[in-house]
Amino acid sequence: MSRITRRSIRLSENAEYMPSKNYKVLKIEVNKINAEDVLKEVDNEPNINKEMDEKTMKGKDDKETENKEIEVVNNTRDIGSTSEDDPMEGPVGYNQQFKEEPRFLSLEEQRSRNVQENAAFLCSLGIEKVVIQPTKKANLGRGLKRKSIKPEPIERRPQSLRLQNKDPEGVDVDKPAPSYVPFSTIEDKERPQGSIAFDKGIINHEDDKKGINSFHKTLQHIGKQAPSKKTKQESLSTSKYLSDIKSMKLTEAGIAKVTKSRAFSVAVHPSEDVLLAACGGKWGGIGLWQVDAVNSPEHGVYLYEPHSRPVNCLKFAPKDAGKLYSASYDGSVRLGTFEKGVFDDVYVIPNEEERCTFLDFLSDQELIVSQSDGKVAIVDTRTPSTNAEQVYQLHGRRIKSVSVHPLQKQYFLTASQDSNVCLWDMRKLDKKPTNIVTLSHGKSVDSAYFSPITGKYFLTTSIDDHLRVFNSETLDQNIRTKFKIKHNNHTGRWLTNFRATWHPAREDVFIVGSMARPRQIELFSSETSHMVHTFNGDLLASVCSCNSFHPTKNILIGANSSGRLHVFK
Repeated sequence: MSRITRRSIRLSENAEYMPSKNYKVLKIEVNKINAEDVLKEVDNEPNINKEMDEKTMKGKDDKETENKEIEVVNNTRDIGSTSEDDPMEGPVGYNQQFKEEPRFLSLEEQRSRNVQENAAFLCSLGIEKVVIQPTKKANLGRGLKRKSIKPEPIERRPQSLRLQNKDPEGVDVDKPAPSYVPFSTIEDKERPQGSIAFDKGIINHEDDKKGINSFHKTLQHIGKQAPSKKTKQESLSTSKYLSDIKSMKLTEAGIAKVTKSRAFSVAVHPSEDVLLAACGGKWGGIGLWQVDAVNSPEHGVYLYEPHSRPVNCLKFAPKDAGKLYSASYDGSVRLGTFEKGVFDDVYVIPNEEERCTFLDFLSDQELIVSQSDGKVAIVDTRTPSTNAEQVYQLHGRRIKSVSVHPLQKQYFLTASQDSNVCLWDMRKLDKKPTNIVTLSHGKSVDSAYFSPITGKYFLTTSIDDHLRVFNSETLDQNIRTKFKIKHNNHTGRWLTNFRATWHPAREDVFIVGSMARPRQIELFSSETSHMVHTFNGDLLASVCSCNSFHPTKNILIGANSSGRLHVFK
């Protein structure tokens, strides 16, 4: 039957050659022949059975010839030519030899032709040259340098106890068993004792004594400056202030690593001549960064270690800028005096298992310190003793922050892990203290701060994902929530918890870190509860949990979990 089909194909003069991308198409016409022609050809073939069924072929003689287009697909060879110089009049017949196949382009020739075609297309669009510039990455190598640690060689595995002729306890059979000695793989870092001088407590710049002396002279200079009583920030309206801070930007010179590990606290010195930032680290380090000293070794960063555990609170004395107070989880509060160049112990918890979590100022010489056991300690810095004057049990769980009213110093707030914020009157504390009001938040509260000028508001940050502002114009049981803001406060295990803080010279705005992307620091209004500004940029690529404003200048400093400070100015 194959011979019949092959002989029955007649190529039409109207056959059309159609080129395509990967194959060639040849359209031909097939003329269906009558049954008699088929039988005649079969009779002429000796190898084909002559007794064909004529009945089955009967009735087909009168049918007209049908024309049909068939697409013959050939992926392996080209039939004919598609060149305009040698057009094809019609496809070759069956017995006619194929024309010479076109030569395939090599890979390099194909690439060159594509380049030329693309260049011609760009020229038609008016584009002569395309330049792709790589994005500029931030220089994160400023500040403290990471020391390279050579890997220790792997010791050869010792022989088995059997080969060493020892019993299962590892003791020689012929020797008496030694007494049991407990083994600890982690050596606990002990809390530093006594006073620590700046030049001895510094852990970087050990060989640069000249640079250290110069920096300590700078500290003595700014420590003698008296803080201004009234700042320009207080007189600005909210709209004018928001207009001014829009120009604050983050540059590469404003990023530096100040502590070796995660930042737990940050403070800005009030000096207007020298921009000095302080940062408390996870393992007891306090980093001081002279931001404008860009040409000094390690870009003006000096790291001290007066503590052995996280420094959760750093504060400059309100009326003496030469004193820096620090509260640490190692159970101590220290005072760094710039004029003397020394860190002194101010308060040490007798129980070594308890922690100092926060501090605030009752007066120029008195502190109130919160502890992890739910107590607060009243500390007089003028006494040589490191004991507290009074200790009061206020909560059943850890107190995370304490804040004293800016005008009426007898009132203070405590924020506790027991999910409550309490208002207390110092004059009514006795053996069984009773608070004025308890404000429940549902979950643990990380901070509660009075507004810095009049104390008419106080701001709280809770793990229940809310920021709350309370109206505290009347300090009694009638304190009510002014508004609350939905805010993601779940920082996780590896980030320091958020603590929304006031601008030190304003009561209409407050600042807080953010988990949103792109990374940013958020500024909210205490009047409208709206987010009025965000501090961000291409160089801010991490979450800044701790943030602090300069009291007199438009400067914001944020600290992240790797110990880097980011300065917006």
